[in-house]
Amino acid sequence: MKDKFFLAGMAAMVLSFGLVLAGCGDLSGRPNGTGNNNGTGDSNGTGNNNSTTVYKVGDTGPAGGIIFYDKGFVSDGWRYLEAAPVEVEVPGIEAGTWVPNGTSVGTGSGKKNTEILVNYHEENGQTGKAAQLSNALVYNGYDDWFLPSKAELDLMYSNLKSKGLGGFSSGWYCSSSAASFGMWAQSFSNGAQADTNWNGNYDKTMDSSRVRSVRAF
Repeated sequence: MKDKFFLAGMAAMVLSFGLVLAGCGDLSGRPNGTGNNNGTGDSNGTGNNNSTTVYKVGDTGPAGGIIFYDKGFVSDGWRYLEAAPVEVEVPGIEAGTWVPNGTSVGTGSGKKNTEILVNYHEENGQTGKAAQLSNALVYNGYDDWFLPSKAELDLMYSNLKSKGLGGFSSGWYCSSSAASFGMWAQSFSNGAQADTNWNGNYDKTMDSSRVRSVRAF
């Protein structure tokens, strides 16, 4: 009789222990150092909860300039346009001779325009031109500056100069867009845009034009 009670007791203990193990489940499936809540998961600095800085026109940009355009979404690698600060603006610069092919006037074309102009100036032995100065600019560790297109220049006038932002003068500013005979420039006095070589008078504006470089990010 004692043996029967002893065996029954042992069976109950084994059953109880098995239930405890079953309750733990697979110990390798428990949250550990490689799960989603650790330093490599979705809740950390490299996961899906990263915060992206949102800028508005007039804000200081990452390069220390001033934001003058937000297209509202990222495409072609950029969303914002940032104008360089006034301390790196250069007065009295010529855009150089007219580039016959390749440049555009639209928003987003300034960077490519600048590359075209820089190559053209180098091929023709020209130095110190507006596009070359923008292309060579390094400010606050950023070296991706370019000469704005006709449309980008107008955005700077409309969104910054006309609102008293950016420290712009009331003179003429260079663009990277070719016009019919010269290059497009813009008066920051009244917003008028003009071909720098109108009536064959190339020096109408460019002898006193300013360069305000921009960048896209």
